[in-house]
Amino acid sequence: MTRPLGDLAARIAQVSDIYAGRYGIDRSGDWHLLKLQEEVGELTQSYLTASGRTRRPAGDEARTAMAREMADVLGMLLLLARDEGVDLDAAVREKWLSWLDEPADA
Repeated sequence: MTRPLGDLAARIAQVSDIYAGRYGIDRSGDWHLLKLQEEVGELTQSYLTASGRTRRPAGDEARTAMAREMADVLGMLLLLARDEGVDLDAAVREKWLSWLDEPADA
């Protein structure tokens, strides 16, 4: 069975290792969860900008920034799951994709 999220997490972990080594960041303990929270805050700010609800102008640059913050949130979530030993591929299949196996309501 394929594990696209697990494979992506492994590649992101490589980048995270490079970044942490270069900047001397200690990622022990609750670091991934705290970083995820930070990134969600940055995503919220970029969403507000992209949707025209801040003093900064909305537009292509704002949407690009929002997309990059979404990537940060996903990356931190994948790193947190990896650090906690959670198989996100299996969790997504069980929590979300199992609905596709049920008959639609009439």
